[in-house]
Parts: sequence; structure tokens; C-alpha cells
Amino acid sequence: MKSAQRILMVGLIAAAMLTIPALAQTSELPRHTESYAWNSGNLDGPVAGPITKGTHQLAKADMIFVPDAHWLRLNFNSARLGDASYIELTSLLDGGTQRLDTNTIRHWNYRSAYFNGDAVEIKIFVGAGDRNVSVDIREVTVGEWPNMTKSICGSADNRTSSNEPRVGRIVPVGCTGWIVDNGKHVTAGHCLSGNNADTLQFNVPSSNPDRTLNHPGPEDQYPIISTSRVYRDRGVGDDWGIFDVNDNSNTGLQPIDAQNASFTVVQDLGPSTIRITGFGVDDGSDNQTNQTHSGSNMGSSGTTMRYNADTTGGNSGSPVIDGNSSTSVGVHTHGGCSSSGGNNSGTSTFNSNFWNALTGGGGGGSCSAQGDSCVVDSDCCSNKCKGKAGAKTCK
Repeated sequence: MKSAQRILMVGLIAAAMLTIPALAQTSELPRHTESYAWNSGNLDGPVAGPITKGTHQLAKADMIFVPDAHWLRLNFNSARLGDASYIELTSLLDGGTQRLDTNTIRHWNYRSAYFNGDAVEIKIFVGAGDRNVSVDIREVTVGEWPNMTKSICGSADNRTSSNEPRVGRIVPVGCTGWIVDNGKHVTAGHCLSGNNADTLQFNVPSSNPDRTLNHPGPEDQYPIISTSRVYRDRGVGDDWGIFDVNDNSNTGLQPIDAQNASFTVVQDLGPSTIRITGFGVDDGSDNQTNQTHSGSNMGSSGTTMRYNADTTGGNSGSPVIDGNSSTSVGVHTHGGCSSSGGNNSGTSTFNSNFWNALTGGGGGGSCSAQGDSCVVDSDCCSNKCKGKAGAKTCK
């Protein structure tokens, strides 16, 4: 009799869990683009010679100001910086500074880092021998009021603040990414499937009391290399992404060197305790900052990790951490909890495409990366094969 009751109870719990939909957990930064006309004009540096070699002249200084903006990002229409000239951008709110030269502005796709506040000082330093240096700005991206969705397992949000150095925030898509021992970076595939994952941020400061985000200094922001993305976005158990970033434009470092920390990734479905650490939405100053919570393993199997650690929108891409060893066993992708229970889920490292892409040089031979040739959608890790017959590539 007791066995029958136990089977019935397990069946009821499973049925209840199935009624809770699994939802991808991004939380894109609300923002809009405004026209903004600013041009430096043509600027010349000192005449090249033995005395002036290696010197720079401050040729232009001004301020980019958008009233009531929570944060700003400058979009450069053009920037001719010659061999030695550079732009210096500084937030008037907190002093965060970024330096961009001919190479690093290309790495940033002719956009700046994210700056807190409504005003950014722009200075142009022209190197000796450079002529007709110019910078043209046509648009600025302006931060707006944030949104919030949660997937809490039970009646209370039990996440706590964390200073985990191995995880970062991906913007503007609003996801989490993390560093692996080999220097690669991992997130959810659905975070990479669009064009809104362009910057990986570490050492993220507290948000404002009204939940508007603050950004770390440019020395902790890294532009994501769009052509490096290898990912699948095919739902629970087959949702993963791997990417590279350019060196930081201020320090010249990669995240693994600057953070001096990374995850060892293993294949293990059995950890009793699962920890999820990432940048989910929340109330007040905790919104989309580094937070963590541990829960129980809820029957992980095959390519799917299941657990009842609390997550919210913005946690997509978080590492699924073995609570005992601190190794990563997967990537968090979907929320499925409610006040009545359920479980959140991610892709396990037993997904062969994920494992091969993570430990090797690509998608393990079973799917092609962005830019590779393809015939049908299923050839691509992104499941998107586009172009004319005979000349299709993965997008």
C-alpha cells in the first residue's frame, strides 16, 4: 500500500512540475538610441621629429550630455585616428575612463564601453605626425528603466550577494557569462543567437535604489567577438554558447588574467547540491548584480541539469556549479520554478556538442560555427543556414 502511495505521490509531483513552463532567462537592458550630432573637425598633431616622437597633443575636449540618462554609450559614425592618436572618454559621474585607438575602436565595433550617468567627457589626443585626425558621432545609446521577471523555487527569493570573480554580466542582452580554465567563455545559446550580446562585464557594482543599473569601469569591460560565437539554441538540454572576447582596451588583458580565476568544467550529473551564481534581476540595488543560491539536484539526467536553486531573468548563462567541489557541470538556461515548486534547468556537460566545443576547437564536428558553409539549418550550431544555394553560411 505504501509503495502505491509513494508512486502516486511521485506521479503527482512530476505532473505538477510539467505544468510549469520552462522559460529562457534573459533580461535585456532597456534602452533607446538618440540622434546626437558631434564632430571634432580635422585635427593635426605636432610635426614629427626626434623631439616630438612619441608625444601627443590634446587637440579637442568636449562633453557629450543627454539629460536624465541613467547610462550612456557612444556610437561612432567614423574615427580616423592615424598611427598614434587616441580618444579618451570619461564618465563625469564616477570617473570611469576608456582609451580607444585605431585598433581598439575596431575591437569595440566603433562603439564605446558603457558609462554611468548622463555625461561623458571626450578628449582627442593627436600623435606626432598624424594629420586630419577626426571623430564623428551621430548616435548615443541611452539607458532606461529596468524590467523584472523571477523564477523562485518556493515563496521566498533566497539569493544572496556574491563576489564570485569567475562570472560576469553580458549586456545589453542581460545574461550571465563565465570563464573556463582554457580561457574560453560560456553562456546560454539563446543569449548569443541574436545580436545583443556585445560586452562582457566583470566586477559589476551595485545598482541604484530605483533598480537602474551601474556599469563597472571600462577596465572591466570586454567586447565580445561576434565571429567567435559557437552555440545551439534548441531548448532545454540543448542550449549552450561559447565565445571569445577582445583584450581590454585599457589594460590589454583577457578576463582570465585580469580576474585571476576560472572554472574547471567536468561531466557529472550527480552533485547533491547545485549552486547558481549570476546576474539575475531583483529589487533595489541588487538588480542584475552578482548573486548566488544553492539548491538540491532535482533529478538531472542526460543532457539536462535540474535543480531548485533560485534564479531570475538575467541568470541565463550562469554556471551550474557543484556545491561541494566548485567545479561547473553545466550552464543554466531556463526557469521553471514557482511558489508551488518545480525546478529550474540547464544544459549538462554530457551534451556532446557542448562538451566538444568547450574542450576542443569548435562544435565537435557535428555542427558548424557562424560563417562556416552549410546546406541546411541543422548543419549549424545556431540552427540558421542562410544565403543562396551553393553559397550558404551559418548565421
